[in-house]
Amino acid sequence: MEQQPEKTGIIYARVSSWEQVSNTSLERQVRECSEYAERNSITIIAEPFIEEGESAKSADRTQFQKALSFCATKKNKVGYLIVHKVDRFARNQDDHVVTRAFLKRYGVQLRSVMEPIDESTIGRLQEGILSVFAEFDNNVRAERSKNGMIEKVKKGIWVWRPPLGYKRLTKGGNIVPDEETAHYIQLMFEEYGKGTYSFQALSDFMEKRGFRTSTGKKPCAQLMEKMLRNPAYFGTIRAWGHEIRGAFPAIINEELYWKCQPELRSRFAITNRSITNPAFPLRKFTTCPECSRPLTGSFSTGRKGVKYPYYHHQKQSCPVALFIPKETLEQSFIEFLQDISPRARNEKLFKAVVVDLWQKNYKKLDEDNARVRKEIEALEGERQRVFNMHRLGKYSDDEFLEQKHLVNIQIQQKKNLLDDKRIEEFNMEEALTYCFNFVRESGSTWQRLEKVPTIRVRFQKAVFPEKITFDGKKFGTSKMSLVYELNQEKNPKKSQMVNPIRTESSCSVRVAVQPPSSIEHSSLACGRRETTATVCTAPLWGSAESWIRTSSI
Repeated sequence: MEQQPEKTGIIYARVSSWEQVSNTSLERQVRECSEYAERNSITIIAEPFIEEGESAKSADRTQFQKALSFCATKKNKVGYLIVHKVDRFARNQDDHVVTRAFLKRYGVQLRSVMEPIDESTIGRLQEGILSVFAEFDNNVRAERSKNGMIEKVKKGIWVWRPPLGYKRLTKGGNIVPDEETAHYIQLMFEEYGKGTYSFQALSDFMEKRGFRTSTGKKPCAQLMEKMLRNPAYFGTIRAWGHEIRGAFPAIINEELYWKCQPELRSRFAITNRSITNPAFPLRKFTTCPECSRPLTGSFSTGRKGVKYPYYHHQKQSCPVALFIPKETLEQSFIEFLQDISPRARNEKLFKAVVVDLWQKNYKKLDEDNARVRKEIEALEGERQRVFNMHRLGKYSDDEFLEQKHLVNIQIQQKKNLLDDKRIEEFNMEEALTYCFNFVRESGSTWQRLEKVPTIRVRFQKAVFPEKITFDGKKFGTSKMSLVYELNQEKNPKKSQMVNPIRTESSCSVRVAVQPPSSIEHSSLACGRRETTATVCTAPLWGSAESWIRTSSI
C-alpha cells in the first residue's frame, strides 16, 4: 500500500487588545490549535506565529506577514495554516479573499478549529459566509466604538492618547496637566509667540531646556509644529469637524494659542526665511517710505559666477524702487544705531529714575511674595494631609491620586506667581548696568550678534518695536523703545524721529528692565539669576519727568 505523504502545518493566533494578551486567550488558542492538528494528523513544523495586541482590520500585521512568508518558502512544505476562528485570520473580506488566493498559490489550505471549513464546495461556502460575518462584526464594533467616543467627546473628555504635557490618572478618565512636563508646553508657546523662532530653532531651544518626547527622544521641528497646532493645550477638542470645550484644565490661554497660529497658516519656509535668514537680517524689517512695502534680499550672480548680496523691492513697480548692496544698507544701519545710542548722562538719569521707582514699589512686591509663600506652605500642609488620609485608609487609591493632583496643581500655580515676579534678592542698579552694556554701543552690539540671527532680530525689535524706513540714503521716522526716545528727546536737533513723551500727570508708563528681548547671555554679572521686573510709574511719573526735563545734558 502506497504511503500517504505527511501532512504539515503551522499555527497562527491573534488577540487585538493587551487585556487579552495578559489573560489566557492566546494560550487557549494555541492549545486548541495544537489539539486540532493532533486530531487531524497534522505535524506542526514551526513555533506558533502569535500576534499580540494587533487588529485584524488590515493584513499588514507583523506575525501574520511572517507566517505568510514561511508558507511561501517551498522548502518548508507547509500544507495547512491553522487558526482558532476565521475572524482571527481576517476581519476584512477583501483581505480574506486576497490572502486565501495567496495561500492557494503555494498549496496551503486554511483550517479553523471552531468552524467546519475545507476545500469542498460546502466548506468554501461556509468559509465565505464566515468571512462576511467577520467583517460585519468588525464594522459593528467600530461603529459602536466611534459612537461611544463621540459621546465622551461631547462631554469634554479626551478619548485618545494624552498629548505631551498631559497624563491620565485613571483608565477611562479625563486628562490632566502633567506636573513634570506642562511647564515645557507653556515655555514652548511663549517663546514661539515672540515671532523670532523657526520650528528647528524652537526644537533646539527646548532640547537645551531639557524637554524630551514621551519616549525620551530629543524634540524635532515636526513635533514643534504639531504641538503648536494642537488646540488641546488651551482646553479645546477638535474632532469630526467640530470644536468642543474640554472638561480638562488648559495649559495655556486661548490668546497665546492664537498668537502662535498666524505664522503656521502660511508656508513656514517663507516665514522662516523672512525672519531668521542670516544673510539678510534687515529683510522685512526695513521698508520703503514711498510704497511702505518691506525690502527683501537676494543674491545676484555676476558674469564670473560670483554672487553679490542685495536688498531690494519685492516688486520693481515702485517709482523709487531700491536696489542696495547688503554692505551699504547694513553699514548705514550700524551707524544709525551708534548715533541714537543713549548718551552717558542720559544713562545716569534713566538709572536714577528707575531705581527710585523700584525702591518705592519693591516693598509692595515683596509683601505679595511673602503672602504667596505662606499660601504655598499651607498647600504643602494640605498635601501632607492627603497622604495621611490615604495611609489611614480614608482615601481610596483613585481618590488619593485625584486629591494629590489637585493640590499639586494649586502649588504649581502659586509657584508660577513667584516666578512671574522674580524679584528675590534683586539689585536693580546692577541689572540696569547690565542692560546698558548692550544699548550703550548699539551698533557694535548688533554686529556682535551676527552669529545668532534670531537674537539679532530680537535686538532690532527691542530698539524699534515697529518697522523702520530707508530712502536709499538715510533711515527715517520710527517708534523707538523708551530709553532711546529719552535720548532723542534731549537732542531735538539730532533727530526729529520721536514724538515727545507724554506730560499728563495721570499717564502710566511701564518700564521693563531686562536685556533687550532676552539676549541669550542673560545671567547678571552680579551672579544672580535672570530677572525681569515690571514697575508701574504712574504715581511718580510727574516728578520723574520733571527731573528729566529740568536736568541739563
